[in-house]
Amino acid sequence: MDFKYIEQLVERYFAAETTVQEERLLREFFAQDEVPEHLRQWQPLFAGEKFLAETHLDERFDQRILQMTGEEHVKARRITFGLRMRPLFKAAAFVAFAIVLGTAVEQASPGHDSESPELQASFEGEDELDATETTVIDIRSANAEQADSTYTN
Repeated sequence: MDFKYIEQLVERYFAAETTVQEERLLREFFAQDEVPEHLRQWQPLFAGEKFLAETHLDERFDQRILQMTGEEHVKARRITFGLRMRPLFKAAAFVAFAIVLGTAVEQASPGHDSESPELQASFEGEDELDATETTVIDIRSANAEQADSTYTN
């Protein structure tokens, strides 16, 4: 076998320039029993990588470590977009409520006139009515007086 190619792969491996396939080739090469003497120094490295790649933690590993440290296992809670935005929604609802309440108080205050300025200007000079003009209030009050006089007779 061409050991110069393996030597080049080892050099490229330590320069972090190898691909996954080339690293697999190196592990297979160093897993053999017959490795040249000058390359034997790297055999434990690649054999250890193979051992670590095959080693897996069992399912209860986390539980055992947590028992040894005395900590409880806490599951991560999934936070949705709605939960994340809930404080913002609450603040927006509070602001909207405050605006509506402020507007209602302003409308209900005695000093507030709901009439437009143009309408107020048209009525400013008409405080006194002519004698011939009657208003709806005058007609209603006259009708009420007639009704009272009819019932009393």
